[in-house]
Amino acid sequence: MRIELSGSLVHLDPLIIAFTQDQDFLPEVYTALGYTHFEAISIGGGGGSGGGIDTNNTGTLIRNYGGKGGGGGFYRCRGLLSTLPTPCPVVVGLAGADGADHASLPASVTDGLDGGFSSFNDTSCIASGGRGGKGADSNSDTVSTVADGGDGGLGDRGVSGGGGAGGTAGTPTSTGPGTPGTDGEDGSLNGDIGAGGGGGAGGVGKFGTEITCVAATAGGRGSYNPGYTLVYGPGTDPTADPDSLAEDIVPGNGGGAKASPLNGLPTVHGQSGQDGIVIIRLTSE
Repeated sequence: MRIELSGSLVHLDPLIIAFTQDQDFLPEVYTALGYTHFEAISIGGGGGSGGGIDTNNTGTLIRNYGGKGGGGGFYRCRGLLSTLPTPCPVVVGLAGADGADHASLPASVTDGLDGGFSSFNDTSCIASGGRGGKGADSNSDTVSTVADGGDGGLGDRGVSGGGGAGGTAGTPTSTGPGTPGTDGEDGSLNGDIGAGGGGGAGGVGKFGTEITCVAATAGGRGSYNPGYTLVYGPGTDPTADPDSLAEDIVPGNGGGAKASPLNGLPTVHGQSGQDGIVIIRLTSE
């Protein structure tokens, strides 16, 4: 006996859903439409910048910066829609708040806060936030501020940090250039698990003199693999403070990651001081 089938099998176009805030995902809504599989990317929130000393062109004239927060981690997962709970919780990690500056008192300067983790289906697709940068703990042009950058986040982990190490602050001299610190480390990408880049450490300059007592350091790249650069978030170099006129004393950002494999976009999420994201791609197979 021969059976003949008429018509053709129709596959739905892939559907991309981006979550920028906490929300429940309802898989049964999409299975009813004919979708069968999901792929998700979670990127944690970036850590906040540490506070610094901003004399506002008075007193000691010193201007120093706290370290930048680390970039958020990256995690990619996939599976059957039918295996997800309903509702399926989605958590989007917010950026850590920046620490407070002060005009003269290091004791009043605060560290940046850690970025929050992002997750799809609780712990099955989770990426931690970057740690906050350290605030400056001295108001001096000859003593290190210890304004180190925060560590990057890590995929498959909910506790902040675990990724690329933050940069370390150098030791200034009153006439510059001082003893340089270290850059934030790159965070690697190993399969579906990515690490955020470490934030750059803060530098020290003086208002009105164009003296860079010690330069800030660069932030590391996030989720970086030289053989697969589709998801990496570039770190950044230190930049100048236009008010003090000192060069390169603002630390570089720690890199987060991109969700390009799912949405095809070049947008970076979860770098220093930036919210994370959760993106899912639904398909019928």
